[in-house]
Parts: sequence; structure tokens; C-alpha cells
Amino acid sequence: EARLDASHRTVLPFTVVLDRLRSPFNVGSVFRTGDSFGVQHMVLVEPTASPEHPRATRSARGCTGTIPWEELAEDQVVTRFSNTPLFALELGGTDIASFEFPTSGAVVLGSEELGVSPALLALADASLGRVSIPLAGSKGSLNVSVAFGILMHAWYNAIRDR
Repeated sequence: EARLDASHRTVLPFTVVLDRLRSPFNVGSVFRTGDSFGVQHMVLVEPTASPEHPRATRSARGCTGTIPWEELAEDQVVTRFSNTPLFALELGGTDIASFEFPTSGAVVLGSEELGVSPALLALADASLGRVSIPLAGSKGSLNVSVAFGILMHAWYNAIRDR
């Protein structure tokens, strides 16, 4: 697949922290969605699957090369983002329809198996808190990449009109 030209994308002050996402498919899908909504930077908390994994690059459709990313240990994330507006996409949070999205900041996505780690939840709770997507079905959660798409659409629209 041909490399995408990242110079043609609008970059917004959004950082996405992927907290131990083990599925390369989900990592790639998050990169593709992130590219679509102007994400500036991705942080992968070890041991998140590599964006360079063949399944990640396939689902990202070239977008792993358009968003700068780095891998950090959890304690490094806590230190780096301690003064950044930050929230977590997690069950039991403020309804996405009434959440006050920041004009810049970071969101933490947890793994489907484990959710967001206690340390990163504490970081979010000390900042902007948690945001949740209300569901009507029998399953209590969405695929992380699908939930991320819903979240990014809401965040993008919330700041676009400011």
C-alpha cells in the first residue's frame, strides 16, 4: 500500500493514550480513526500491540505513518500527562452527550479485557474524569476501536464549533 501524505491532514491538539491494547487490529483501527479526526499524537502504554504489526498496518490502511507515536511505560505516562487535560473512555463515566470536551488534551483507551489501569484512571479522575457511551443492547460494551470512533466524532464536533 502506498504511503499517505501526512502533510494533507489537519492536525488538532488531541493525544490518544492506548493502555495495553493487545489486539493489533484494534491498534490499527484506532490509528485510522485518529487520522480521520486529526489526532496529533499517540502514546502506547507497554505492552500495547505495535502499530508495525502486519495486522495493525493492514487495518490502519496507511495511517500508522501519519500520526507520530511512541511507546512509554505507565509511570512515564503518569508523569508526562500530570498537567494535561486528560479523560478516560470508560464505563461509569459522564454521558458522552453531556461531557465537556477540552479544546486540547488527551484521552485514555483501555484494553477490552482489563479496561483502563488504576493508575491512569486515577490520573483521569484528578483531571477531567471519565466519559461513557450509553448503550441499549444486551452487551455492556463496544469494541474499543468502535467506541473510539464515536468518542472522536463527539470530541471533534464539540471543539469545531468553538
